[in-house]
Amino acid sequence: MSKDVDYSDGKLADAEALVQGVDTGDDLDQHPGHGAPASEVSQSPLWKKLIWEGGFPLDGFLTAASAQVILNLPNSMAKLSLVGGIFTQVGCAAFAVYTLFLLVALYHEYKRDEVRKGTWYNNGGKTRTRVTQYHSIITNVTGLRWLGEFARIVNIVELVGLGVAQIIASASNFYSLGTGLSKRDYTFIFGALALLTTLIPSFRNMRLFSLLALIGTTYTSWYMMAESWKHGLNAAAATQPPLGLDAFFQGFSNIVFTFGGHCMIMELVDSQFRPSKFSKTFATALTYVTLTLTLPNALFTFLAFPAEAAVKGNAFAIFPPSAAKNVGIVLMVAHQLVAFALFLLPVSIMWEKLVGTHYKALRWRLSSRIPVGLFVWFIALMLPFFGVINDLLGAFAVTFETYIIPCVAWSLYYRTQERRDNAILKPPRWLGGWTGAFILNAFITLSMAVAGLGFGGYSSVVGLIDAVSSFGLFAKCYNC
Repeated sequence: MSKDVDYSDGKLADAEALVQGVDTGDDLDQHPGHGAPASEVSQSPLWKKLIWEGGFPLDGFLTAASAQVILNLPNSMAKLSLVGGIFTQVGCAAFAVYTLFLLVALYHEYKRDEVRKGTWYNNGGKTRTRVTQYHSIITNVTGLRWLGEFARIVNIVELVGLGVAQIIASASNFYSLGTGLSKRDYTFIFGALALLTTLIPSFRNMRLFSLLALIGTTYTSWYMMAESWKHGLNAAAATQPPLGLDAFFQGFSNIVFTFGGHCMIMELVDSQFRPSKFSKTFATALTYVTLTLTLPNALFTFLAFPAEAAVKGNAFAIFPPSAAKNVGIVLMVAHQLVAFALFLLPVSIMWEKLVGTHYKALRWRLSSRIPVGLFVWFIALMLPFFGVINDLLGAFAVTFETYIIPCVAWSLYYRTQERRDNAILKPPRWLGGWTGAFILNAFITLSMAVAGLGFGGYSSVVGLIDAVSSFGLFAKCYNC
């Protein structure tokens, strides 16, 4: 029976309550993660509570829903065929929601262990300033340091790649407004702007930025649907077969990439005032994204422009010039700059810990992040291949961090009856309980290893080799 103790002010209670009061997710929610506790935030000025101090389910929803790929999904739909594209999007979204549940369960086991040992609060035993990260959770719950380090490497590769993709996409989108400058010139410009976003302190401070990003993806997706409907849908496109085996798995890898934000999710969970409720928040966000943004915009655009969707990786290149399109371009560039901040934040925190600034004053923490942003900017200039980067990340990074590692780590942790009996978050009955979860984990691991990493990896490497052979490194203009 949990002892009723109030931890909302971020301070430790007596030792007995500390050990006994962590039996449920609600109990653990009373032990704040990094950042100011809810009681302190509630006393902040109104303007600060409205636009700066997050940590509520709304903030979790906005952040989870805003960092979303939409512009190259019509191309993926064309590569996969209509039925293949729909099935892959819905399947990957459902699996992503499920594996997020697994990670949140492991986060709570990690947190309970830290609380019981008395090591959760690191700031003189009063508050927690250390950010909990994906690889730390994997190391702790599995006891396998090599698996945690592998998770760290995979996440760094993906986070850096995602940052690169945002700069490339910004340059590509703005280039379509007018060709006064080359895409490389725009990459210089937007790389500099993106660098500024690394100065946003934490996920707690993303509310206004995430709202702007979600407005951008929502407007652009609905614009694409409206423009496609206005143009007219081609019924024959619905029966068009995949474009070939390599193209099929390139499209598959890109859709896997679309739902691969788990590399930043643990930091977001740790910033929430009620982490135990985040699984529902994430499921709501991904349902909104899949059913109102990614699936409809890909479907409508492909049915209206099947030939163009098959050859153009950026959907803006498909639609005719218009004021509505220009608004979408500007909003999507804003979205991509925000997404850059979201994806670079976890790797920036890793960098802070490496160089020893993570526990120092905010000015030292933020200034120490600049080399990370500069490195990502350089990679974007060197490999400006819109779409190809997404396919590579989907095959070699997302398959691990979103799908395989959560399934393997969860199965390893709960392999004993004692841990299953004491689990904070148990698998739902409709899934088949523990047996159903273990079977589903094995299926996801095997299918993603074969289709995503194997076939998808091969096809993505072929695409990269073709791009480098055709345009070279530091290309001035890719697909102009």
